[in-house]
Amino acid sequence: MSSGHQEIFYFGAGPAMLPRKVLEQIKEELVNYQGTDLSMLEHSHRSEVFIELMDKAEYMLRELMAIPKEYEVLFLHGGATAQYSMLPINFLAKNEMADYICTGHWSSKACEEAKQFANVNEVHALEQNEKVKINPVEKWQLNTDSVYLHYCSNETINGISFPESIKLDKTIFCDMTSSILTSQLDINDYDLIYASAQKNLGIAGLCLIVIRNDLLNKVKYNVPRVFNYKLCYENKSLVNTPPIFAIYVLGLMLNWLNDQGGVNEIGKLRKKFANNIYSLIDSSELYQNNIDVPFRSNVNIPFTIKSEKAQEEFLLQAENNKLLGLRGHKSVGGLRISLYNAMPMQGTQKLLDFMHDFESYHA
Repeated sequence: MSSGHQEIFYFGAGPAMLPRKVLEQIKEELVNYQGTDLSMLEHSHRSEVFIELMDKAEYMLRELMAIPKEYEVLFLHGGATAQYSMLPINFLAKNEMADYICTGHWSSKACEEAKQFANVNEVHALEQNEKVKINPVEKWQLNTDSVYLHYCSNETINGISFPESIKLDKTIFCDMTSSILTSQLDINDYDLIYASAQKNLGIAGLCLIVIRNDLLNKVKYNVPRVFNYKLCYENKSLVNTPPIFAIYVLGLMLNWLNDQGGVNEIGKLRKKFANNIYSLIDSSELYQNNIDVPFRSNVNIPFTIKSEKAQEEFLLQAENNKLLGLRGHKSVGGLRISLYNAMPMQGTQKLLDFMHDFESYHA
């Protein structure tokens, strides 16, 4: 398993790899953006150049995600973590409650943060027997008077995912940080979607919000300006200086995704790549994944090796073969493969070949 000069493939969970074409364009335009003699790092957020760039990014998002006119798009600071606070302070009064569906690390983080500002009905929805799965909606103990229901569509750490949207007569808020643009969805199933950019949308520093416009009139009056969804909308995401460079990279990512055939085409590839990896793991005596098949993530695939010594050897040899970012999250250990949109077929195939070879060597 020796390596010479090879292309690097990065399977880290985020910040994630960027397409080579996007990196090359950033490099080309870094000093002089489209003949303006300024870097996009230097352009004013009030300039025509930036406003045009942001408008184009919104237009492409609406096209790629089929966002109806009844929804607004916001480009905000703070990543998904900021939304953990913003949701309750924007939409919950002191005597009101929200349902939080906990299926892993990030949905539980959102729940814990919300508890600092409002009453929360914490619903632990995982069933952990021989295989881990999400309990059906009928088993959830929901609050009939909840203002909204919050969940995370795809948990990056334990690799568990909702196979479809939640169909309930409730206001639905969803963290799609790791799953956005990996498959087509019906925006009408949601009232608010949020996603940090550093997985499928570009680089860290930006959080995308898609919000039903009638929700904006329900924002509470005592919300700080920079955290107020309604003010952010009224100021076209310019309450303060936005993450300009991250929005620029988002535009490049959306152009690249469009060139790949859009969300449906990239989604087919993700599913194919994931199925190939799961097939290898399931037929293996060395690798193990404990998520029930219907709830397996096509984006983040955690697995373990029975021997800890072999696991460390796996990571070392993978690194020697320029297959990087495969160590699992520190909270659970093990190994993890992240298949965000930028991962090409060559990277997945090289990883599959490596895993086959590694198992044969250790059989």
